[in-house]
Amino acid sequence: MITCTRCGKKNEDNSQTCRQCGHKLQSGFARFNGSSLSSKKNRDSFNISFENSDIYAKHGEAWIYALFLLAAVVFFTYQQVYWPLYILTPLVAILAWVRKI
Repeated sequence: MITCTRCGKKNEDNSQTCRQCGHKLQSGFARFNGSSLSSKKNRDSFNISFENSDIYAKHGEAWIYALFLLAAVVFFTYQQVYWPLYILTPLVAILAWVRKI
């Protein structure tokens, strides 16, 4: 059942407009197409494609920066030399800002 976003009336899955108010309905799933299933039989079943893979790449890059800073903090704390952290932290922050992460 598809619920109308305007009036809240429940409609059948194959409805394109609401029976009560006539508003266009939008389902949250793609319609089944038998031909698309047969074309995907030869593909690997574990192939995952992300819609916005660039977002995941930016998250990975942010994690690399964070792990680099953590390693620098641990290293310089162990060495008991703290002044390089005053330089590295803003540099990594500026790099992340320029890269729009």
